[in-house]
Amino acid sequence: MSLPVFSIRALDWNKVIEMIKKDKFKRMVKNPMVFIGAIMFLLVILVVIFAPLIAPHSYTEQNADVALTAPCREYPWGTDQYGRCIFSRVIYGSRIALSVGIIAVVIETLIGVTLGIISGYYGKKIDKVVQFITDATWAIPPIILAMAIVLMLGSSATNVAIAVAVVSWAQFTKIIRTKVMAIKALPYIEAARIYGESDLSIILRYILPNLVSTIIVLATLAMPSAILSTTSMGFLGLGAQQPLPDWGWILQNGMQYIKKAAWISMAPGLAIVWTVLSFNLVGEGVKELLDPRARV
Repeated sequence: MSLPVFSIRALDWNKVIEMIKKDKFKRMVKNPMVFIGAIMFLLVILVVIFAPLIAPHSYTEQNADVALTAPCREYPWGTDQYGRCIFSRVIYGSRIALSVGIIAVVIETLIGVTLGIISGYYGKKIDKVVQFITDATWAIPPIILAMAIVLMLGSSATNVAIAVAVVSWAQFTKIIRTKVMAIKALPYIEAARIYGESDLSIILRYILPNLVSTIIVLATLAMPSAILSTTSMGFLGLGAQQPLPDWGWILQNGMQYIKKAAWISMAPGLAIVWTVLSFNLVGEGVKELLDPRARV
């Protein structure tokens, strides 16, 4: 027998509506750091969408006659040793950074949330096994494990996303487990069991909806870390391969010319800082909006 009355409790988005009615959303928007982060985030999205229109050159276009040209009108951020436009390569590279970051966050969210729900809901031996795996994963230095995975799978943007996700899901599991343990102790969950609801039905109808806001906050805050990890792997030569304009690879490539052509490394470095900072600020804003315990 189903319990439609309990599904009302499971609509976690009612909390969001209440916050908006209490002007919490307005106060969050008035927060200058969140507002600046939103503008920065919007610019990143616009660059990713309209990269072909913004970039003055193709990211593969080479011209030996203008190699290592300093920033000028035609090449706003200069050129590299092959005469490629750094500005165009960084603009197109935003698509790689964002897409790989999103793939990594989606995969680690699926893994972490699934294991967190299983661990928190069933407890006992299952919980011990999941927590042992989680702690073991957390104990290994992420960059070392990620490098090992990429070396086994091969160097590519997709494999980097998979590697980053495999080493980053533990934080999701820990937090989701704690939330599930608190939710399953509520009276309406016990009532659902008494009425004959299956475990899968209880998880999907009552527990998972109450985790939506937490998952969104965790995913938003995990994005900067994923972008940093993927660009770090690119810096080591394990990310997207040439001629793809991976920010990490552009940064590493410019290190050998740092004294006479510093703009090669500075451009992707500034792009990384801009993107990561925008996601951090937006993530804090989302946390203030969706976390009822957050203070504005």
